[in-house]
Amino acid sequence: MNNKFLKKFDPKYLKISLYALGTFFTAVIIIGLAYLSGGFWIKMGAILSAVIKPLVIGLVITYLLLPLTNFFQRKLSRGDELKGTHRAGAVALTMIIVAAAVGAIGVVFFVTLYKQINGLDIKALQEMLDQIKSQYSSLIGNIMDYLQGQGFSSERLGDWLQAFAGQAVGVAKNLLFGVIFAIYFLYDGKRIGAYWRRVTDSLLNPKMIGVSKAFMKDADQAFSGYIRGQFADALCVGVLASITLTVARVPYGPVIGIMTGIGNMIPYFGPIIGYVMIILSGLVSQDIKALVIGLIALAIVQFIDANVINPRLLSNAIQIHPLYVIVCVIAGGAMGGIIGMLVAVPAGALIKKEFERFLAYRNEKKKTDPPRPPAAEPAEPAEDPVTSARFH
Repeated sequence: MNNKFLKKFDPKYLKISLYALGTFFTAVIIIGLAYLSGGFWIKMGAILSAVIKPLVIGLVITYLLLPLTNFFQRKLSRGDELKGTHRAGAVALTMIIVAAAVGAIGVVFFVTLYKQINGLDIKALQEMLDQIKSQYSSLIGNIMDYLQGQGFSSERLGDWLQAFAGQAVGVAKNLLFGVIFAIYFLYDGKRIGAYWRRVTDSLLNPKMIGVSKAFMKDADQAFSGYIRGQFADALCVGVLASITLTVARVPYGPVIGIMTGIGNMIPYFGPIIGYVMIILSGLVSQDIKALVIGLIALAIVQFIDANVINPRLLSNAIQIHPLYVIVCVIAGGAMGGIIGMLVAVPAGALIKKEFERFLAYRNEKKKTDPPRPPAAEPAEPAEDPVTSARFH
């Protein structure tokens, strides 16, 4: 009885139906388990986020410092019979130079800020604030009423400041562990890479190994070229902006130049930060002439960067539409904050490159696949002689 019942079904479609049902019930079970163990997955996500953020920072620092470390290793190993035995010294020398450069930038930043604050006329600033308050008291009152209606209070401001302090501590912690990761990557990167190559060779089939190697090569080109080029571009913009604004006697010129260079590592953020800081410095110092000159000077620096410096540094690193860059920056900021915005553009370039590689593969496969024969038209049914005789 069962055999007769099963013979009524096509075995091919019966097998497909069983696979579909099995997949459906498996998905339902997995979703149910994930729903029931929501707290577990939230903890796992937090753990992964805590590990991934400093790891990404470490990889970025590694990409930036790897050429300098390799340069020092070649210099230290010159004339030595045991090539490559000075890796630790090269890493230490690289870190010392970087720390000295960061310290020098910090000294310039804080010394300039200290001098400008000491030279600030507090009385004039207070008079300006009183004048603004008297002219726009109704507007300020409306804003405060609106904020109070939204539940904004001094307690909420304290909570916000506490959350901001917590985020600052988190950024400092991620940066510290990122530097530690970078030191290990710079010193032992070859052995780490060889280990993971052995792992992939053991777990994947030859076809997947080829695909993974091509993907890693694309990822290395996208990230290394973009990160190094963008860092060099930010350095050039920071130096040019600092010198130009200092010569133009713009208040806080070196500070604005340094912040503009740092902001320039994220596309479109450098100019925004620079213009806003120039406007604020001009208003605080009540120097409208310096404000206008600073805006013009920064516009010239950004024009030179956009048309000369940036294309030369990033011409071979990344080739994507500016609109796609904006989408990547927004998505990266939503997923990973500042770190996400830093790596969003090379990640987007990698996704675009892999998608184009997939399209090329599909087009090539269409050329090699044999053409399908045209579907045969259904034959007309034979005329029933009884029916024919009935109607004739």
